[in-house]
Amino acid sequence: MKKISLSCKIITPLFMGGAEQQAELRTQSFNGLFRYWFRLLGGSFEDEKRLFGWGGEKANKGVVRIRVIKEGDINPYQVTHREPTGYRYLGFSLQLTERNGIKVPYYFKILFSFHPIATDEDIKKFLCAVWCAFYLGNFGSRSRRGFGSIMVEDIEGDIPSGFNLKFKPQGDIGNWIKEQLNYIKGLNYWKARKDIPYVFENLEIYRFFQSKRYCFEMLHEMGTRYRYYRQNLRFHERIWFGLPILPKIKEARRASLLIFKTIQSNSNFEGFILVFKPNEKHDFKFLPDEAKINLKGVNLNMPRWEVLNDFMRSLEDLNLIKKIYPSKEVEL
Repeated sequence: MKKISLSCKIITPLFMGGAEQQAELRTQSFNGLFRYWFRLLGGSFEDEKRLFGWGGEKANKGVVRIRVIKEGDINPYQVTHREPTGYRYLGFSLQLTERNGIKVPYYFKILFSFHPIATDEDIKKFLCAVWCAFYLGNFGSRSRRGFGSIMVEDIEGDIPSGFNLKFKPQGDIGNWIKEQLNYIKGLNYWKARKDIPYVFENLEIYRFFQSKRYCFEMLHEMGTRYRYYRQNLRFHERIWFGLPILPKIKEARRASLLIFKTIQSNSNFEGFILVFKPNEKHDFKFLPDEAKINLKGVNLNMPRWEVLNDFMRSLEDLNLIKKIYPSKEVEL
């Protein structure tokens, strides 16, 4: 049985837990995010079932087992009124519910054990999804607003020969991200799925010009810009940044198409905004055809994608961000 371990560091407060909402590192949560990013990468349905397992009459457990190994006691953390305004805006629901999270920094390991039938190709595909989960997304509650950012400090084990995906950031972070994404695409395992975003055709990545000494400062900077723009929108325009919207639309859920991301580089924190948008090659719907939300005068099946464009353009006009992916310098 082949095994691979990741040494990990939580760099923005992580709010992950079970039904009782107590702060913990949950194997199921990590596995769910890895599976989610496998789909966005364009992994096939058959590969998904093989790697992650499937329910129903032909249920199987998949070829990967995941185990989380803690390296010390978890110190609880809460978002409070003492935090900066922009930071609290990104984590408003965490403050509202007084939820406990994991204080940063916190170190732990993830161990992947692969069934003997797993091939090197299986392992490569799985590790590509893992990389995306760590460096394009975050984990836990409010993950799309920058909470639960985790970095890989080391990778060890039975890594397939010739597999050169880098899990530890090095050099210029923006260039490093582009290099790894192009390496993943070059493996030619991927194809867009119907009606969901596709990393290689729908994803744009923007980098903040200013780095910060502390993660809280970086999230505050992004949160302040997001708060200013969003609060000047009409109510129905806010829908395109994700659902629910309290207190008017509580039940409907749709993940935001914006992801705020923080990556630590040496002693500073770099900020990124990822946005999923349709294009000429691949379109996707904000809501499925059968989804209905009772909001008078708004057709939710006709998304106003320009709201997302306007937000990014407003930051560009202020010379706060620069688009780094896709770029003319990197052949996609």
